[in-house]
Amino acid sequence: MSAQLLLLDRVEFSTIKIEAAKGEKFEMEGGFPQLKFDFEKTVFLTRSTLSYPEEEAADPRHFALQYGIKVEEDAQKGVRAPYFIEVEAIGYLRYTGGEEFQGEDRFRAVRFSGYQILYGSIREMVCNLTARGRHGMWQLPARHFQGVAKTRATEDERQRLEFLKSKGVEVKDSPPAIEVKPVPKKRASRKKEVK
Repeated sequence: MSAQLLLLDRVEFSTIKIEAAKGEKFEMEGGFPQLKFDFEKTVFLTRSTLSYPEEEAADPRHFALQYGIKVEEDAQKGVRAPYFIEVEAIGYLRYTGGEEFQGEDRFRAVRFSGYQILYGSIREMVCNLTARGRHGMWQLPARHFQGVAKTRATEDERQRLEFLKSKGVEVKDSPPAIEVKPVPKKRASRKKEVK
């Protein structure tokens, strides 16, 4: 997707909770106060929601993507996390393109780009706050969002189509995008006046 097709209007944080683990010592990387940590043994819980104005359901262009993470220790693996983290961000995105991305493709593009932007913002916030923490800076690992964006976009499109059908809008699938046409209302016929 071209950078001009999807614009970020702003990012807000709705939740920021970072608490240092007490009574533990964690190994630092070399001379830099950054934690050396194996994230494979850590539990990452994520949540996300995507919304848009109902009046734009036929052609959504304004989106609010909410993405949150929660990092906890895994008691079964016996690993202590240096920090307990719960951060949630909301990104307000605007699709400015034409017909290049429609239906599921547009939702996938919004989610994929939005997840990267929001997770990057969350990583930055965690680094900034933990850099002054007792265990040193904790940099969250990079993530890949293509699979989850595709899966969630399919569900977004299914919900959008169900909503349109519930409002009486005729929905016709046509490759590669979805064509949406309003259901014609019955009108009384008018007789033309002949001169």
